[in-house]
Amino acid sequence: MHHGSDEAFCVLRGRLEVLVGGVRRVLQQGEHVTVPAGTTHTFATVDAAGAQVLAVMTPEVDQLVSALHAASSDEERAEVWARYNSEVTHLPGPARYES
Repeated sequence: MHHGSDEAFCVLRGRLEVLVGGVRRVLQQGEHVTVPAGTTHTFATVDAAGAQVLAVMTPEVDQLVSALHAASSDEERAEVWARYNSEVTHLPGPARYES
């Protein structure tokens, strides 16, 4: 979750499974989703072929992603999440699936 930053994803090729809040769905080529700041979210490719996705994010989220890739321990990653106004969260119950 990014507390102060919206984020958006548009599928250019393939399929992408997204979880936004408590709703999980699969985006097809040409579909997109916007994730408002403060909303739990994640995403994953669906098929072995992968997906090509356009991600639109603030500079803060871009810096978070780069710093997470550079971190070498769980302690470093925890500090990175906090530094960039974000956190790892868990849903209180199972997500519902929408098509």
